[in-house]
Amino acid sequence: MNDLTQYLQPSILAKVDNLELIAKYIVEGFLIGLHRSPYHGFSVEFSSYRKYEPGDELKFIDWRVFGRTDKYYVKQFEETTNLNCYLVMDISGSMEYAGHDGRSGGISKLRYGMYLNAGLAYMMLRQGDAVGLVGLNAKTFEFIPSSSKSNWLMQLLARMSQLKTGGETGLGRGLSLLAERVKGRSLIIITSDLLMPPNELLEALSYFRYKNHEVIIFHVLTDTELKFPFTRQTNFVDMETGNEIITESAYIREEYKRLLGEHIGALKRGCRDVNVDFLSLATSDDLGNALMTYMAKRAEYL
Repeated sequence: MNDLTQYLQPSILAKVDNLELIAKYIVEGFLIGLHRSPYHGFSVEFSSYRKYEPGDELKFIDWRVFGRTDKYYVKQFEETTNLNCYLVMDISGSMEYAGHDGRSGGISKLRYGMYLNAGLAYMMLRQGDAVGLVGLNAKTFEFIPSSSKSNWLMQLLARMSQLKTGGETGLGRGLSLLAERVKGRSLIIITSDLLMPPNELLEALSYFRYKNHEVIIFHVLTDTELKFPFTRQTNFVDMETGNEIITESAYIREEYKRLLGEHIGALKRGCRDVNVDFLSLATSDDLGNALMTYMAKRAEYL
């Protein structure tokens, strides 16, 4: 393992069985990538540090960080930087889809979401934040309260790996239940393929924002869903309802892409209107952009 940045690639992570080890590889690879990028000096340490400002006491400058980054950072005490976060995972049947004929490296949307959320949990707990987990579909609401205790990562990832998929995506009911459960301002991170009416999602998001929570949405689809590579008569099966349809793929490709584009556009506009961060991801994408979106939101939150 000469270069941990390779572990930002889902196809590489798929070769590792241990979810806790995967989480560590993701975060370490991400931090190495940051040090090679224009974001040099911006790392997980920022939860405990902020940039020096005129008037700050010199005794709080961390000179070791200065030696690595050539920038001045001031230590902050942990109680001023802690965060309460809930990782919300869509566990509907469609999240098991991994693409057609091995595309996307055979990584299902659920597995991709697990990699992403495992990395986020590792990063947050390393920063002293409290992390909870929620598994949702149209009828299921699995809620694991947040914690920041020292052995929480292993327990949280074990619960994550045990989530059972099935049913339809509709997240409105579950998100409403979560909004009632979460006490105090929190960061809510939702990972889903969002195969649901945008207005249902946006209504729930508006309620979170009304209650002063910050929200990030990671919208995950496979390359197959995004590119629709089918060229001949194909039998499509709805993984959430079991409904089937046989059609000539070439005849519906353009209409499919148009409708998908409209759906994603409606989601993005709605999220922008309620000030929710929205990032579209393919299951073949490395995890760096998703982690950077979280880091930026956390900096804004604190």
